[in-house]
Parts: sequence; C-alpha cells; structure tokens
Amino acid sequence: MTDSFPHALVISDGRRGIENQALGLAEAAAHIRSLTISTHHIQNDKTFAALPPALQFALRRSPHDYGLTGLKPDIAIGCGRQAIAPLRALKRAHGADVFTVYVQDPQTSLSHFDLVIAPQHDGVNGDNIFAIVGSPNRITAPRLTHETEIFAPRLAQYPAPYAAILIGGASKRWSVKQEDMAAWHDAMRDLHVKGYSLLVTPSRRTPDFARKMLAQFAYEHGRVWLHDDAEDNPYFAFLNAADIILVTEDSTNMMTEACVTGKPVYRLPVSGDPGKFAILFDSLQTRCGVTRYEPASSPQSYEALSETRRAADYLWKRFDQVRASRPH
Repeated sequence: MTDSFPHALVISDGRRGIENQALGLAEAAAHIRSLTISTHHIQNDKTFAALPPALQFALRRSPHDYGLTGLKPDIAIGCGRQAIAPLRALKRAHGADVFTVYVQDPQTSLSHFDLVIAPQHDGVNGDNIFAIVGSPNRITAPRLTHETEIFAPRLAQYPAPYAAILIGGASKRWSVKQEDMAAWHDAMRDLHVKGYSLLVTPSRRTPDFARKMLAQFAYEHGRVWLHDDAEDNPYFAFLNAADIILVTEDSTNMMTEACVTGKPVYRLPVSGDPGKFAILFDSLQTRCGVTRYEPASSPQSYEALSETRRAADYLWKRFDQVRASRPH
C-alpha cells in the first residue's frame, strides 16, 4: 500500500476458483489505472461459515471481526458468500470512503454494495448491476506468454498442433458417467488421429475412475501430456499453446477462460441438468461458436472474449460516479 495510488483489497475464503474471479477483476482494473492490490482470506469456523450472510453480519458487524482491523481500502472486491458480511462491515465502518464490489449474484439485497458484477445467466437486475458473460478471470496475454515460456521445454517434446483437453468432474449439479467418458475418449482419439498432440489436465473434481481412463489413453497413445497434480500446473501454458480447446460442460469458468484466447472452443458432455447454465452455453455459442465437439466440427472465427476488461472499465466509471457524489 502506498499514498500514491488507490488500494484495492480482494476478499474471499481463499478458494482459488473464488479468489481468482475477484483478483482478476482487480488486476484488470490495475491495467487501466494505477492500483495497488492485496488479498485477504476470511477464516470463519464451519459453524459460522454455514450461517446465511445476513445473519453473519448481524452477529459480526465490525471489520475487526473479520481480521480487517486497520484496513481502509479505496476499493474492496469480494467474491463468494463468505465475503458478503466483511464487505458490509467495511461499508458500515467507512461509508463512501470504501467502494464495495461484489462478484457473482449475492442473493441478498443489492443495496449493500456499490457495484455487483454478475453473470448474465444469473438474471440479476438493478441500477448497480453490471452483467457479463461468465465470470471475471485472470487470463491476460502477458500471463499466458510467461507461463508458456516456463513450460516451453516440456511442450517441445510434443509436436504441434496442440489440442487442450480441460476436464472438470462431479459437483452438486453434475456427475460423470460411462457414456460421458466414452464421448471424451472418442473426441481425444479423433483429434489424435488428426495429428494433434493432446494437452490434458484434470481437476480436483475429476473422479478417480475418469483419471484412470485418461491415464490409460495416455499410456496407449503417443503425443499425450497428461498433467499430474504433483507437478506445477501448466493450465495457462495449455491455453496459450493450444490450437483447439475442449472443456467439459461442468467447468463454466474454464469455458469462458478458453474463449478469452480467441481460439476454437468446444464442449465435452457431463451428465446433469445445466439449469441456468444453459443460458451461458447459448451465449457462448452465439458469441464464440462454442458447441459440443463432433468429428465433423468446423471452427468459427470470433473476437476473443474480454468481459473482465469490460467489467473493469465499468468499475472505474462507477467508482468515479460514487466518489463525485460524496459530500465534501
């Protein structure tokens, strides 16, 4: 923190997928104007964490209660339900001096925040809402280039062209069944026959039986880099090196991140009811040509998705409006 630039505090429970949304927005804002960034992880015990955010705030209304003693950022960006009460506590303590931003649908009164960056598929409406396709992310050209340089020696072991295969897994909404894995296997085999080297990365949610299938495929075929959790994560390098990207449908964040590259992106099936995410699939198909992968699929050209930058532009616009309206 310095006196020269505004300070943005990113608040989350520390889970990477949650924090990266808020951090990506902060980093995009810093590319537009000079901004210092720090992060803070909320450490609630399981009992308190399970409470609704409104009840959390009713019980703990001070920034001190959330480990924020002495912190008065110009901008506080939170993501995930554990960030809602701390954002409200900062606003209660410092009023208009702290510009509060929540990423995602807070599922509570929107008036608690100066700005809410919500996915279009959540259908949230309000004067302080800015809706985007998907969620903010940390994908930037410099980061992709840097990560590719780190993994360049390993990538050089596999001949181009490259197909990145991004595998998610089970969740409350989705499950992985044998027919899903058969579709993944058929897509990988088709790409392999077409001469692609496969860059395959499972996630923490990928079931063991699916990992075994991926390992068996890698064992039986050449030109397959199957990422092992024990090694450094080559995810950004895979995105940058890939000529074509396939993503399982449960991984909506990875799907929108893939579209930031401007490369052909396809969905791989996972069993479950997409619910509101069907709206996202339709948006990505219209905007970026994202469809289910088929052997006869032909890529569509599209302008790379830049929703995080668009949200950051609006953040500064709203920030200036709120600051200008403060009593002097």
